[in-house]
Amino acid sequence: MSEFTKDEMSTFDRVSATLKGEPTDRICIGWLGRKETGLGLPQVTVADVVRDKNGILLYKGIKALTEKFKPDIITVTTYTTVEAVAIGTKDKYFKDQLPAPVEYVIKSPEDLDRVHIPDPRVDGDLPCIYNALRKVVRDFGNYAPISAGTVGPFSVAARIRGLWDISFDIMRRPWFVHDLLKFATDACINIIEGWQSAGATGFTSGAGSETVLSPEHFRQFCVPYERQYLQSAKKMGFLSYSRHICSGPSADLVVDDMTRFGLDEMPTLVWGYYKDAATMAQKKKLFAEFSPCVAVGGTFRASDQLAYWSPSEIEAEVNRLLETCYPGGKYVHVADCCIPPATPLENIEAFVISAKKYRPK
Repeated sequence: MSEFTKDEMSTFDRVSATLKGEPTDRICIGWLGRKETGLGLPQVTVADVVRDKNGILLYKGIKALTEKFKPDIITVTTYTTVEAVAIGTKDKYFKDQLPAPVEYVIKSPEDLDRVHIPDPRVDGDLPCIYNALRKVVRDFGNYAPISAGTVGPFSVAARIRGLWDISFDIMRRPWFVHDLLKFATDACINIIEGWQSAGATGFTSGAGSETVLSPEHFRQFCVPYERQYLQSAKKMGFLSYSRHICSGPSADLVVDDMTRFGLDEMPTLVWGYYKDAATMAQKKKLFAEFSPCVAVGGTFRASDQLAYWSPSEIEAEVNRLLETCYPGGKYVHVADCCIPPATPLENIEAFVISAKKYRPK
């Protein structure tokens, strides 16, 4: 039991009620983000964690944060190019930030015939997630819903081709983009099948690549493949879907077309940064029209506010945002994208405690 609040509901009941819009004892605390950076493991570098194929360091980082902050949702993940690296993209690893691509594996249409669908148990850095997931399920499977996933078909395609090049391809040779997306979708489906075998009950999707697309291109190059991804996950038996959308030029426009994914297929959390709190509140109403089991979250900006503000400033901002976004429920308290590696633990503590204490006026 958390020392910060007198919880009355189990995490499972709180998450279920939140998605349905039913009353809860307190706000639902979502994924605390970037646990793979070794937060709680101060002597461990980011590169150490994400390249540990046994998943022990990732597991220890998740365990430390889960025991300290007691979130309602646990997500086991590492960096946003991990699927692409398992396919052949080359990354540079860093001590204090997430890996970044230095060479994309698909340089021409012919290269697509030379790559293979990755096996999450053995390829690239995916075994880190697979093995950590098994350990997290073992120790926390009876405490909270546990999810794992991919960055989604379009973002995987962009990370094996390069965002600049795939944007060029959309305009000049869209047939090639569809070939990339078919491969990326199959890769995503195969990877989450591995996560399910390791014990995940929820699956995740989404990153920032699609927020450079116009709504028209989003409907053409993202919607059909994401829908296939979701439907395949449902057939596997996954119980929930978490769809992230990063900040980007078209984020608050293309997010509307996520209603075309088939969000009535299973309980869903759509989270990300939708420009401001008022926009987030509007999106919550929009998604509620398409499914009785969809919640939103992620208004708080982690890259500057959570990382660099003082705990008192964070507490004030949490209360301000929740006054706008929380009324009516269906809102999960989660940072917009990720918690940067350098974020002080006292800031995360202020972020979590203030939300757990919050009660609507």
